[in-house]
Amino acid sequence: MGQDRALNLKSNVMKIALIDSVHLTRGGHSNTVPLGIGLLATYLIKNILGELDIKLFKNPNEISDVLKNADWVPDVVGISQYSWNSQLNLYFASLAKKNNPKCLVVAGGPNLESSPKARAEYLKINNFVDLAVAYDGEIPLLNIVKRFMTGESASDLRRNPPAGVFSVHPDTLEYTLSSAPAPRLDSINVFGAIYASGILDKFLVAGYHPLMETVRGCPFNCAFCHASDIYNSRLLFLSPEFFKADMEYIGKRLAGQSDIFLFFSNSNMGFYNEDMEMARIVRDSQKKYNWPKYINLSTGKDPQKLLEMLSIVDFEPGIAIQTLTPEVLKNICRRNIPLEEYTNFQKKVLSQRGDTTATELILNLPGETKETFLKTLSQVINSGVQTVVVLTLMKLAGTPLAAEEKAREFQYVVRHRVVPRQFSDIDGKKILDTEEVIVGTKDMSFEDYIDLRGLCFVIAAFFSSAELLPLKKFLLEVGADLFEWVLNIHQNIKSYHDINAQYENFIKETREELFASREELLKFYEQEDNFSALLKGEKGDNLLRKYKYELLSKRFSSCLALAIKGAEALLVVHQNSQEFDKMLKDLEKFLSTRDLRVFFEKNNIEKTVSLKYDIPNWSRGTNEEVRPLSDFAGSVEYAVSFTVEQEAMFSKLKDDNKDSDLSWQIIYRDGYTKDLWPVWTRL
Repeated sequence: MGQDRALNLKSNVMKIALIDSVHLTRGGHSNTVPLGIGLLATYLIKNILGELDIKLFKNPNEISDVLKNADWVPDVVGISQYSWNSQLNLYFASLAKKNNPKCLVVAGGPNLESSPKARAEYLKINNFVDLAVAYDGEIPLLNIVKRFMTGESASDLRRNPPAGVFSVHPDTLEYTLSSAPAPRLDSINVFGAIYASGILDKFLVAGYHPLMETVRGCPFNCAFCHASDIYNSRLLFLSPEFFKADMEYIGKRLAGQSDIFLFFSNSNMGFYNEDMEMARIVRDSQKKYNWPKYINLSTGKDPQKLLEMLSIVDFEPGIAIQTLTPEVLKNICRRNIPLEEYTNFQKKVLSQRGDTTATELILNLPGETKETFLKTLSQVINSGVQTVVVLTLMKLAGTPLAAEEKAREFQYVVRHRVVPRQFSDIDGKKILDTEEVIVGTKDMSFEDYIDLRGLCFVIAAFFSSAELLPLKKFLLEVGADLFEWVLNIHQNIKSYHDINAQYENFIKETREELFASREELLKFYEQEDNFSALLKGEKGDNLLRKYKYELLSKRFSSCLALAIKGAEALLVVHQNSQEFDKMLKDLEKFLSTRDLRVFFEKNNIEKTVSLKYDIPNWSRGTNEEVRPLSDFAGSVEYAVSFTVEQEAMFSKLKDDNKDSDLSWQIIYRDGYTKDLWPVWTRL
């Protein structure tokens, strides 16, 4: 035993590299602190007596430099497997193994298969990976390291992996899994206040957004989600005292930095009573340190609890729907709240607080047809929700919907594409992270998928545009059908040449981004011209985000004109059509000042605008008693200007990114536009 063990330990110090890297070729995909590897490192340090030399990595350039340097050679390498960085992390693991064949490589994370056949194939293809962790990694990694420190080799561990760990037997090459059940922590309080410990300081210094976990687990079993496994059903809550200590530590460091968000990894934030205390702690940090200004989280689906949490702290509430088709909900083991309750929640948030709400739908769920999906779209768009994000169904490794029997039952049409912007060229090695997407089923053809993607283009650029919120508010107020408005825009795009050109490009790229296999995709991008197109952003981007940015930042006046035209078509038959026409003209005038590129690039810092309706005052209304725009009739004049802070914010974005066009993309991607809209001051 232990004959092939690494022999570079000095004074019983074990060197461990934990890697959760990110592609940086065209901006980072995951711009949050790598909390997961921080938790793993903390658990090891707290449970192993004696010194461990643990290094945490996210920046691929840093990892590459360390692995090339003989001064620090890891004995153990742990790599995260997420859909956006699996191949990049595997590359670094292979490099570490090449430099030190006796090191132990352990993989973990959600992007791992669940079936024995697929797991064995993964380990055979990536034969430099010795062990893979099936579920939570803290206890399995601790047991692996303890056994490795006592003299067991990588081969020994592969022959008899710890509980919750799988491998390929080094002698028989057969799939091997411990018969003991996968272990799970009893509490996430074992980590303490992880940020306050200082272990993640290097990532805060580098400008990554803090990521918090205050609840681990999920009580639901949605078949498209990694959290659906019964292993995750028991909930673990973080003590408020630890969260408070971390918020105090981070708030003091990031005071006033509005460009750094606070992220939560929780699956259902706002669903539990325990979340309310966490919200109060965040609110206290905002008051004390003027941070965080923005909070990014996935919320639960209890409207009353969300409203309670909204009364404590501001965030964009979003109850994900995925679909409203009963048979499809059954297929994916999901239950939604009643539509009436959902609609009442949207309207309360909009009328009482003036806030936007968001939801998610998934295109091509098993059993969904084009007709049923359009019905869901119609109901959701008219519910009062302000942002609808439509995702293409992904064949996520390890989820119930990815199982072979499901693929056969629903006749999945699976295609491969580059995870948006997730590619690198390191030392001449092209590394591409790819994903499998379902673009057709027995119930929805590929051409139906393409047609619906075109409609999703309109939803992203028009319906879900924060810039057009007052127009949507007005249409809801007068009882117009917002889905008909969306369809009208979709049907009339061809009348606007500059918008139609982008629409056609979007459809073309939607077809071209898909490949029959990963091998076919890799072969395509091995060609220098094609890889160069990736580097330039001509291929391999998030197409809905890319073209939304193209329209709103470069063709806003045409988008606004088309949106107003669609509204006029709905209201022309209304008995108050003449009055509505005047309101729409004022709305168009008001919204035209949200064409930020015109104002900033022409330095048009101040102007006076005359209106027949006091739209700025109406649009700010958040009272229980909602007053219609007609109540705000009367000529008014406003000065429209930008603040010194807004100009400074835009200048900082340009300086940070060294590229004006990239700065604009980040502004629209990260929701900075609201902060940059001009201030209206009544004269």
